[in-house]
Amino acid sequence: MTSSPHTILAAVDFSTGAHSALRQAASMAIRQKARLHVLHVIDSDAVSSLADQRGEPFDSASRTAVEGARKALDQWLARVPLPQGHEVTLVVGHPLHEILQHAKHLHADLLVAGITGAGDHPAGAGSVSAKLARKAAANVLLVRAGHDAPFAKIVACLDFSTHSAHVAEAARDFAFADGKLVDFLHVWADPGALLGVMAPFGEPGLSMPAGAMPTREEQVARLQHQLHQEVRDSATGIPTQESLHEDRNVGRGIADHAQAAGADLIVIGARGRSNLAYLLLGSTAERVLTRLPCSVLVVRSRED
Repeated sequence: MTSSPHTILAAVDFSTGAHSALRQAASMAIRQKARLHVLHVIDSDAVSSLADQRGEPFDSASRTAVEGARKALDQWLARVPLPQGHEVTLVVGHPLHEILQHAKHLHADLLVAGITGAGDHPAGAGSVSAKLARKAAANVLLVRAGHDAPFAKIVACLDFSTHSAHVAEAARDFAFADGKLVDFLHVWADPGALLGVMAPFGEPGLSMPAGAMPTREEQVARLQHQLHQEVRDSATGIPTQESLHEDRNVGRGIADHAQAAGADLIVIGARGRSNLAYLLLGSTAERVLTRLPCSVLVVRSRED
C-alpha cells in the first residue's frame, strides 16, 4: 500500500467520538506497523477559569489539572489495545493550536480525531474537528462515535481533477487492508438544466450553437466512461462499484448519496490553493463536513 501512514497522531479528549477515533488509530497503527502518538490537550482557558475560581496561580491550577488528567487518561487508554512503542503526550494549551503544532512537529502522515456533532448540525463535525480538517497539512480522519470496527462501506468522491487519483489511492488502501468494497462516486449536474438559471430574463444563457448541447444520455455515458477509467487506473485489487449522483450542490449530493448507501466512511479530497502552512478546504468539502452522515477521511494532495 503505497500511501500507508508511517506516523499517526490521535488527538483525544474523553468523549465517545474520541474513544472510537483512538480505536481506529490504534488498529491502523498495528495493521500497518506505523508509529502511534496519542495527544490530550487540557484547554488553558478552562485552567485559567479554574485558577480564578480558586484564587490560585495559573501554574498551580495547571499542575492540578495535569495530575488529574493523567490519571483519567491512563484509565481511559487502558480500555483500548494500543501498539507497542506508542507514545502519550499531555499538554496545557489551546487545543487546535497544540494539535496542529504536534502534527507538524511529528511529521504526521495521518491525524485522527473524534466527532460527535455540534451546533445546528447534529450529524455534523464539531468545531475543533472541522478546523483540523481545514487546517492540518496531513490527511485527517474524523471518526464518528460508535465507529470502532473497520469501515465496512466506503464512499470515495472523485471529481476528475488531478487530485482524484490521491483520493482513489487512499480509499483503496483502507479497503485493501480489510477486504472491503469501495463505492466510487461522482456528483454531476446537467448543464442543460442550468440554462434557465443563467438566463432568467430570456437572454441566451450560453453562447453555443443550437444542437451543440449533448443529450442527457450522452452526458451520462461520457461520465460513466470517465469514472470507470479513473477507477480502473487507481483502484486495482479491491472490489468496487461506480455511482453517478445528480445534484447541483456537490456537497449535498455527496452527503445524500453516502446516507442512502449506508456508508460509514467518506473519502474526499482537499485541494490547497496556496503554499500557506494552514490550507483551506474547498467549498465542497466544507459542506460535507457540516452535513456529515458518517466518518470522513480528508485527503491532501502530495503537491500540498
